[in-house]
Amino acid sequence: MPPADYTEPGQQPRARALQAVFDRAWSISVGDATGDVGMALAVFFEMGAWHPWLDQASHWLSPAERQRVGKKLRPRDRDELVLAYALHRLSVAKILECDPSLIVLERDGFGRPLVAGNELQTSLSHTTGAVAVALSRHGFVGIDIEPAARAGELAEIASTVMHASEVGSIESLPYTARAQELLALWVRKEAVLKAAGIGLLREMHSFSAPVGELVALPSADGTDAVAATVHMLEAGLEWRAAIAAWPEARFHAVWVSPAHTMAAPKY
Repeated sequence: MPPADYTEPGQQPRARALQAVFDRAWSISVGDATGDVGMALAVFFEMGAWHPWLDQASHWLSPAERQRVGKKLRPRDRDELVLAYALHRLSVAKILECDPSLIVLERDGFGRPLVAGNELQTSLSHTTGAVAVALSRHGFVGIDIEPAARAGELAEIASTVMHASEVGSIESLPYTARAQELLALWVRKEAVLKAAGIGLLREMHSFSAPVGELVALPSADGTDAVAATVHMLEAGLEWRAAIAAWPEARFHAVWVSPAHTMAAPKY
């Protein structure tokens, strides 16, 4: 059941208006992919496309989520976090085939989202302009997305990202390729840390994250345990995204957009 202080969005027509658009967009983009329990599903949302439903999205936030939104200083950051939380809740509801108002999303001590009373595993990543949600019925999952344009920012912190085994192959690349590979490495390691559920308690340079190979999920105490696999996801030219999950996981990534569904409602 929802927490006692949760505002029931079922009583808010605006909240249901967003849900109707979302359901239609999900049906067109995702289809029946949610039925495969061996799949780790990655769903991307472009912020600008969903911004017309910002007001409706706010009705889907829990009090705790609203509190976290309120701590953001810039209006754009607040708006994008509102959309991220709402789209996350609606995505979880589609996987569980239940009303979004019944979903209770909590956070553990490291900030990892948990679906109260359910074994569904989920991960959320939001950056300027985009949201990524990972969903898994079978095992742990972590996801990260970053703008491709951020590649040029990583040169100064490359030593904090690369494991010793990764330095040679990356530093031998031409500048542009090196910058892009550093960003790809960053999103893979963010995904691994989220899958491990420890946030940034382990430094990125302390473990490797090769594409498609088994890696040991890092733990908070510095030991490695539980095998995982990490893959880059196809997210278009403007973004770099990666997902980490249990070794046998199959991956499916899709953008969900309200385009060609219906116009944003006016109130």
